[in-house]
Amino acid sequence: MEGQLSLTELNSLIRETLQVTFPEQIWVVAEISELKVNRNGHCYLELVEKENEEITARARATIWSWQFRFIQPYFETTTGQALTAGIRVLVSVSVEFHEVYGYSLNIKDIDPSYTLGDMARKRTEIIRRLTDEGIIDMNKEIPFPDVPLRIAVISSPTAAGYEDFMNQLDNNQSGYCFYTKLFPATMQGNDSANSIMSALDFIYEFEDLFDIVVIIRGGGSQLDLACFDDYNLASHIAQFPLPVLTGIGHEKDDTITDQVAHTRLKTPTAVAEFLIGKYDEAASEIEELESAFFGYVNEKLNEEKQRINHAARLLKPLVSSTMEKNRKQLSLLHAETKSLAREEMQQQQFRLTQMTDLLKSGCHSLFRIKNKEFRSTAQNANYKIKSEFNSEIQKLSSSQNRLQISTRQLIDKQKDQLKLYDKTRHLVDPKSILDRGFSITLKNGKAVKDSDELEEGEQMETIFAHGKTKSIVKNQS
Repeated sequence: MEGQLSLTELNSLIRETLQVTFPEQIWVVAEISELKVNRNGHCYLELVEKENEEITARARATIWSWQFRFIQPYFETTTGQALTAGIRVLVSVSVEFHEVYGYSLNIKDIDPSYTLGDMARKRTEIIRRLTDEGIIDMNKEIPFPDVPLRIAVISSPTAAGYEDFMNQLDNNQSGYCFYTKLFPATMQGNDSANSIMSALDFIYEFEDLFDIVVIIRGGGSQLDLACFDDYNLASHIAQFPLPVLTGIGHEKDDTITDQVAHTRLKTPTAVAEFLIGKYDEAASEIEELESAFFGYVNEKLNEEKQRINHAARLLKPLVSSTMEKNRKQLSLLHAETKSLAREEMQQQQFRLTQMTDLLKSGCHSLFRIKNKEFRSTAQNANYKIKSEFNSEIQKLSSSQNRLQISTRQLIDKQKDQLKLYDKTRHLVDPKSILDRGFSITLKNGKAVKDSDELEEGEQMETIFAHGKTKSIVKNQS
């Protein structure tokens, strides 16, 4: 078919067309979506264009090593921002097309002022978003404790700023004691915002154990501080339930983190001095209250002392007059009481004499009556005792007779039993058995009970009622 082209021919035509169309460098605005630097120093990028977060265009780009060595430090020094993925840039490029590798852009230069403007725009957008959401000043509205004793610290454990902060707190001249707990975090780089948010989330779980949160680092370039302009980090800090203090270590500009924090201080040392100052303010206030209290007490004591002295001066003549009046009344009462007492004593003495006479007469009559009753009672008791004694003697005599009879019967019974035992013993006595004509055969001193125990030729002994013999077994049947 006429007019057909090979792929190489088509790609060559495309390359020639691009060279004609774009003979010189052009400035292109794009966002860096990927950036990699190989070991030879060449930088490979992917540039994209987005609309509503949707990618509408994409292109590969390259910065050769000899150019990258100049472009990178110039861009980062000027903007304070790393040349990395996620930022928008204005770059001068030449359009390249290779028959094998296809379309790409060769970056010759970069305009950092555009990125600075874009960073300022993003920063402004974040601040406006925080404002529209009504959270930008939330942390500032939290009441700051009068004496911030328990401090949660977010920092790198090896940062010089953290060491300065702790040294300032621990060696304060007033000897104040602070409780600090370090929550380690990465304080620069792409992962630092997420690391700080993770530390805040951990502190939130133990919110009741702390009074404030301190975020510190030991200074750094504008490039190192870019993470503190992150929206998510700012939102976390703004809505955190404890006051957040920042001492990031830079003086040129405030980051968004500084703006949403409760209190922004320049350096970690300044944060420590601020906290010590809070103690000084509280101590000064206590001293003022103590002084005012003692002044008030002394004033009241003086007032009361004057009032008492005045009352004493007024009271002295009144007391004297009252005492004189009471003395006269006491004299009259004493005389009256003495007369009444004398009369009462005479009456009581007369009554006592009458009672004594009546008591003597009554006691004699009562004694005669009780004497008669006692004699009658004694006679009755004597009769009863004799009667019971005779009864007990009769019972004892009867018991004695019964005991004698029982004892005699038991003795007779035991005698009969002994006679029976003696007769039985006589019947089983071996001597009695021998007297009846029986004999006992012994072998080796033991009685023989069975003829099988004897063998021919053995010697045996036979015991009779009168005497004993020895014999030899000759025949066993």
